[in-house]
Amino acid sequence: MKPLLKQKTFTDSYLRNLTLYVFTAIICGALTGYYFPEIGRQLQSVSHYFFVLLEVLIVPVIFIAVTYGVSYIFSIKNAFRIVGQMVLYFLIITSVSIVLGLAFGLLLKPGANTGINLAAINKSLPESLLTRITNPLRISNYLIFLFISISAGITIGMYKGKDKILHFLDEGKNLFFKLIKYVYIFLPVIIFCNIAYAISVYGINTLLPLSKIVATVYLACLFFIFGILGLVSAYFKINLWDFLISIKEEIVLVVATSSSKTAFPMIFDKMESQGYDRKILRFVIPLGYNFNLAGACIYLSISCIFLVQFYNISLTVQDYCWLFIIISIASKTASGVPGSGFLALMFTLSRFGKIPVTDLALLYSIDRFMNEARSVTNFIGITISAAIISKLNQNTTS
Repeated sequence: MKPLLKQKTFTDSYLRNLTLYVFTAIICGALTGYYFPEIGRQLQSVSHYFFVLLEVLIVPVIFIAVTYGVSYIFSIKNAFRIVGQMVLYFLIITSVSIVLGLAFGLLLKPGANTGINLAAINKSLPESLLTRITNPLRISNYLIFLFISISAGITIGMYKGKDKILHFLDEGKNLFFKLIKYVYIFLPVIIFCNIAYAISVYGINTLLPLSKIVATVYLACLFFIFGILGLVSAYFKINLWDFLISIKEEIVLVVATSSSKTAFPMIFDKMESQGYDRKILRFVIPLGYNFNLAGACIYLSISCIFLVQFYNISLTVQDYCWLFIIISIASKTASGVPGSGFLALMFTLSRFGKIPVTDLALLYSIDRFMNEARSVTNFIGITISAAIISKLNQNTTS
């Protein structure tokens, strides 16, 4: 694939220095949370309202991207083949990631002999999270939103004057992109608040006994990226390492915010500049954010196994099969802002019914530290899928 002339993106100029800012914010946040816990506890609302604002801006971008992509995909050659390839790829990759998570959990046993003193764990969940959990529409709203976006795309695609509508959507997308870029200037401040709050509320000594499950999630995600995706990429003649280097700024952004969606507005320009088909990118990437969340699958699998081992619960093969199905469904609800993965875990446990949720707050205390792993894995998995499907259909979409 012959790359296009590389365009200068926002991430090339700003995010090149963001790594240093984020590292500094993490150190300062940890020190503030440890030495000044009273201040740290007061910082939760800062990051909460930031991500509320970010979600308000990113959701319209996703709606535009899905609508735009669907309206185009059904008007190009080999459209049904592309859809079939995407569905098959998503099903295989998410299934493999669930099995991988279960395997790592059973092999490394993060929930066995933890020595955790439950009395020392803050068992209360934040009020904002409880509100989202008790809202019955929260779990399904992204799927409803996706259905509306796809329906709008199909409708526009069948309309004869669709070019004017698509031009209007494109202009709207560019406007939201500019707004989001300005919001990203405050990222280091938000990271500082997040870390300070986590350390001040849960404490380093409390978090250390849970480090094994954090390590298990990270190891499984690394194995998935460099093992599973490495093999898949090599099969389709894509150099995984070079590809990751090319999107390193976006990966830093995902790490900084613990949300794969924050890199959503920038990744299109980046991959288009590398020669990947714009029409396929605009179709596969938005849908991947709902149906190809490998990191969420790994996280949910390992967290469930952790709780099974923590409570010494015996499960049958049939139970594991049922757990696999529930995780497959729950992972589709983990596409929101930071914290949505934990909501998906609540959904999984409530539907599975054999794992107590009494002490689930102990997992929430380290959710912020596992969020980076699942978000980066989600993001890399989504971008790789778009690259592969674009490569498979090179010169066949015009």
